[in-house]
Amino acid sequence: MACYNYNRQEDKFNMLNSIIKSLNQIYTAPFRRVLFLSIFLSLLTTLLLWALINKIMFNTTLTSITWLEWILDILGGGATFILLVLFLPTLVGLIASFMLESICRSVELVYYPSLPKAKGQTLFTGMLVGLRFTVTMIVLNLIFLPLIVIPPVYLFASWALNGYLLSREFFELVAYRRLDKVNVNRIYKKFRFTLLGYGLVIAFISIIPVINFIVPLFGTAVMLHAFQRIQSTELV
Repeated sequence: MACYNYNRQEDKFNMLNSIIKSLNQIYTAPFRRVLFLSIFLSLLTTLLLWALINKIMFNTTLTSITWLEWILDILGGGATFILLVLFLPTLVGLIASFMLESICRSVELVYYPSLPKAKGQTLFTGMLVGLRFTVTMIVLNLIFLPLIVIPPVYLFASWALNGYLLSREFFELVAYRRLDKVNVNRIYKKFRFTLLGYGLVIAFISIIPVINFIVPLFGTAVMLHAFQRIQSTELV
């Protein structure tokens, strides 16, 4: 079993090292289990929502012209399906956030076996963090949407915004397992630029189709490594 021992001479914030470790664990059984279950539940939820919205649309009459009504129903159903697919990674992340405690434990078991058992997060806390993050991300991205008329500005602004949001969310997800709110906020403020770097990496992965399904797992793992590095500097 691999174990990571901190060395004072080593760069405490070796992001590349954390990224490699996190990617290596993506293929392990605990990670695969959470990933597949999250994708399955997300697909099921998406299909049920699509069926429900389609049923409502087909039972709603917008015009008395039969052929036009039929076209509107088809176009509406197609547009709904596309929107739901676009939000699928976000839904995967939301569902996975309820199961990330097992991911944290897997990372700690492999790389930090000497750590005492974390108090963990309650289901309510995990749901609260996940829901707050999801709503905030959707709202802020909608606010930034008008910038899409200037593609370079929109891409950079969106990447920076999501990098900040993701760094904050994943840090809180792992930090609240071991620290109280006061210390979580204190450490985040002190190391916010370092954590933002991790968030930007996570945000970059989140824009890659299909690959973005691993974001909840990768983000949790890489931020847990970052958190442990920060904790080690706090103790030095």
